[in-house]
Amino acid sequence: MPTSARLSDDVYSRLKEDILSASLKSDERLYETTVAESFGGSRTPVREALLRLLEEGLLVRQGRAYVVSRISVSEMIDIYRVRQNLECLSASIAAETITDAELSELRGMIEAMRTAAGRRDGSAFNLLDSEFHLAIAKSTGNEVLMGILTKLHERVLLVRNSVERFLSRLENANQEHEAIYNAIRRRQSTIAVAEMNSHIQSTIESLKASGIDLVEINER
Repeated sequence: MPTSARLSDDVYSRLKEDILSASLKSDERLYETTVAESFGGSRTPVREALLRLLEEGLLVRQGRAYVVSRISVSEMIDIYRVRQNLECLSASIAAETITDAELSELRGMIEAMRTAAGRRDGSAFNLLDSEFHLAIAKSTGNEVLMGILTKLHERVLLVRNSVERFLSRLENANQEHEAIYNAIRRRQSTIAVAEMNSHIQSTIESLKASGIDLVEINER
């Protein structure tokens, strides 16, 4: 039987993966007792895991239940606006610091996203999309920037994987990734910033045009 600390980590990792992949959907309820039963452990490590997810904003508390968070369009736009500034900073620095090995990694992600887009596999594309942006942030060597963007991308994934509408943007988004990659590869910092800014602004405009609470689409 796993130790209490290990069980807590296992529960945290599994539930977080299920939330971000939309296996657990917005407003779904979790209870300490049922989660403990499913993992074959006691309630204490399960409570610790649920509280970690609560602190990260992936769950909210309603009485005894822990409920998967719901994110509105307005909150998503706010997240993207914060991302817009930070991702542009990331692209600017990356154009000066990125290594050949890191460029090769980005190239591989773009090809993998092309394959996912061709299969209309939104979940795979979304995960790769976040990995692409975070790989750029990692190449800057700025751990503070990387940490903030990691948390923002988790919030983005919470909605992306629940919204079929995002499928319509897969191919265009990957063309924009290609433009960002090429600017960074050529060490063109100003162009990299412009391409990143345009890329994220396109999603913001798409969100504004939706006019509905995106997380409700999955419930209709």
